[in-house]
Amino acid sequence: MIVVPIVISTLVVGIAGVGDAKKLGRIGLKTILYFEVITTIAIVVGLTLANVFQPGHGIDMSTLTTVDISQYEKTTEQVQSGSHSLVSTILSLIPSNVFASMAKGDMLPIIFFSVLFGLGLSSLPKETKEPLLNVFKAVSETMFKVTHMIMRYAPVGVFGLIAVTVANFGFASLLPLAKLVLLVYVAIIFFALVVLGTVARMCKLRIWTLIRILKDELILGLFHRQLGNGAAAHY
Repeated sequence: MIVVPIVISTLVVGIAGVGDAKKLGRIGLKTILYFEVITTIAIVVGLTLANVFQPGHGIDMSTLTTVDISQYEKTTEQVQSGSHSLVSTILSLIPSNVFASMAKGDMLPIIFFSVLFGLGLSSLPKETKEPLLNVFKAVSETMFKVTHMIMRYAPVGVFGLIAVTVANFGFASLLPLAKLVLLVYVAIIFFALVVLGTVARMCKLRIWTLIRILKDELILGLFHRQLGNGAAAHY
């Protein structure tokens, strides 16, 4: 609900606001590559920590609500059969229906579309692009305001999810949940200091300067991870 409008609006504003066509091409390519590399690193870090510390150990899996994992089974079959190749991954960046990608939350196609839209918008005359650019600026600022509003009440929702978990599984379920929450914070701190520290060094910035620049985005990411913890506890 929040991430997709923020990603689209901020990318369009950032790219369309540059103006220089050569810079725009470099920014667009770097944006897609950065997202791909950072996402891969995040997945590796998450899988490593989860397999090493096993935060869900001790939970009776037979009592948990079952969910549909057919989409993951399909991906596994593609990888095993070799059909999930580099070419298919690159082609998957191009959305056949951008609205379907938005509905499913497929970030790479959304980023690809946003970059192209920003490039197209930047090529328009100033008097034509300014009204639409102002709309995207307003959407971006509005969605960040909405995020801050939701964050005020997020602890209440998380408390409710944890309360349901305790009611269903007893106080013994709090230990695996506490391990999960602690592990998430460890992963976030590691990512912020090590991964973003490396990015800051590459950009010749101090890490705290980069964190201040990305403050709103980091808060948004932490907010979604906190809700994810609560949902994991519930399901």
